[in-house]
Amino acid sequence: MYQGTTPIIPLKFVGVDLSEAKIYLTIEDDRKKKMITFTSGDDFTVEFDGTDTVGTLRLTQEQTLGLSPGNCDVQARFIFPDGSSGATKKAQVYVGSVLLKDVISYG
Repeated sequence: MYQGTTPIIPLKFVGVDLSEAKIYLTIEDDRKKKMITFTSGDDFTVEFDGTDTVGTLRLTQEQTLGLSPGNCDVQARFIFPDGSSGATKKAQVYVGSVLLKDVISYG
């Protein structure tokens, strides 16, 4: 993804049904010591496709402009109604820089 864009990030939790869980997806920018956390039901939705839990998350221009160029860590934690919880391994997403570091508009 690039700073200042509104990327749609595909989410896939392999081999697990998280459709009844509350999912917290966090992107960490270690260079700025900043974290952004998104929650299922509020910021994104997921569904179980019979094998995996899938969904998408759309970021805003402001959110991507707030990230430093380079790799950011991404991790999900989740909790079920019975209180059992889990976490995914950390993954990385690359943030590319842009020259114009302002929110842009059409019209």
